[in-house]
Amino acid sequence: MEERILDEDENRGIRIKRTKDGETDALEGTEGEIGEEEVAFEFPEEYDESLAGMSQAQVEDELARREKARQEALENCRKLIDEGNALLAEENFSEAEEKFAQASVFDVDSDEAADGLFRAATKNFTDTERLYTDARAEDLERLESGKKLVAEKLGGKLREEQRAYREEADSLRPIVLENRAKRREAFAANRKHYIIWTCVFIFFAAAFAIATAIAADNILRVKDSTVPLALTIVFGVITFLAVAALAVFFAKLAGANKLCRMNERPDATQDGERLLYLERRLEILDIIFGSDDPSDA
Repeated sequence: MEERILDEDENRGIRIKRTKDGETDALEGTEGEIGEEEVAFEFPEEYDESLAGMSQAQVEDELARREKARQEALENCRKLIDEGNALLAEENFSEAEEKFAQASVFDVDSDEAADGLFRAATKNFTDTERLYTDARAEDLERLESGKKLVAEKLGGKLREEQRAYREEADSLRPIVLENRAKRREAFAANRKHYIIWTCVFIFFAAAFAIATAIAADNILRVKDSTVPLALTIVFGVITFLAVAALAVFFAKLAGANKLCRMNERPDATQDGERLLYLERRLEILDIIFGSDDPSDA
């Protein structure tokens, strides 16, 4: 079969033509050039690679399966929305929130599900606290219509909260960072102290362990074993004391290392924990409004 290079022209396609020998050949051509007994295939604008290698029947089955799954998802979404609306009417906001959250998973493009979700989460747009949970923060990122609705209904209140949180965070941040830097310096000096003493007692323990071994080895090598025996006992006791001191300083060093690691955690202190809380809320408010300064609003 002759190899042909296809033009990238929009209106060109492929013709499958049967030859006299019963074989097929692929020809390129425009729509007007395609004969009656030839089958034309147009390239789709978006090609689904997951369908590659499938026969026509398999492609149709797969597309039918996907459509069925989509319809089932839409039906589940509708059912959950109806249940959520009923719960909203009863002011059962917690359970309604769960129903609408599940509905938005089945159909992320459902404005009705997003509306119900944030209406329930905010108790009919009277309370902002639930907006600061991780679950609702994720929903604000993925549900554009819900985010716009929240900004429209609660924009004024949320702007006030954003301004207050930012002012508190800006005043608290330098204090937290300054205190962390001071502790870092003190903890580093403390760790260095225990590193030095740990190394000292490692040396003493090793040196007197060797001395003990040498003295013990000479007990049977000399006629009078009194001196080597006494040295063995003395060096052995010193080795034991050095090992005991080493264990103490090693534990102190481990504690000093732990303090250094904990100091770097944002929530290591009450002020740090408060700053982390404020910054997380500001991140969520930035999702709603963007990162603009609330003082400009």
